[in-house]
Amino acid sequence: MALQRHRKRHRRGLKELYPNAKLAVGEALQCPTLLDNGFGAHRIEGIGDKHVPWIHNVKNTDMVIAIDDEDSQNLLRLFNEKVGREYLKEQGVDPELVDLLGYFGISGIANMLCCIKMAKYYELDENDVLATVMTDSSVMYGSRIKELQDEQGEYTHEKAALHFNKHILDEKTDNLLELRYTDRKRIHNLKYYTWVEQQGKTSDELNALWYDEANTWGALRKEREKVDELINEFNEATGLLKKL
Repeated sequence: MALQRHRKRHRRGLKELYPNAKLAVGEALQCPTLLDNGFGAHRIEGIGDKHVPWIHNVKNTDMVIAIDDEDSQNLLRLFNEKVGREYLKEQGVDPELVDLLGYFGISGIANMLCCIKMAKYYELDENDVLATVMTDSSVMYGSRIKELQDEQGEYTHEKAALHFNKHILDEKTDNLLELRYTDRKRIHNLKYYTWVEQQGKTSDELNALWYDEANTWGALRKEREKVDELINEFNEATGLLKKL
């Protein structure tokens, strides 16, 4: 999402704190549920599909972006194979950054590509900030990399050049939609089929997510400190944070 620079932090919603902020969500092009009410199978691990999550505030969403899973698969090899990393360094990418690319898992790569599409669509520059989430690590996908090696063969300098130029430099603004009010309402209404018909939610609860900001999303933001405390307790109990 593109954010205006702001020196102060307040316990308010994103759009209140950054009035010009844009919030985008991503999904797989092979399963464009939000983009086209579509369905299908894809290889972007860890991404939900064929339904709209109950906890997605669709009314607050400005853009939907679909990423071809072929892009994320090929970049997984570019970021993790020795030849790919050497090629990136040849192109002037900071070696320290190249060494960190293993933090990008398949979903994290897809999020990065969403940022590229969003930046190109809104013609962002050095005065803008894009923030996303690295949702997973390539450590999880050793078997997937092996599968790709078996399918595609040795990773060469030529393949690295192709993937870098095609999937990063030449990423386009296709397969995205800047949402109007009616587009957001269409996506929100898809929640009915999963959550009311199948999961026991009521139509009143669904309507509240759209019409009653104060007692739904607004009330959730008021729980921020409590949620932060629980996250800190979890991190302390697992010891994972101390190892980073």
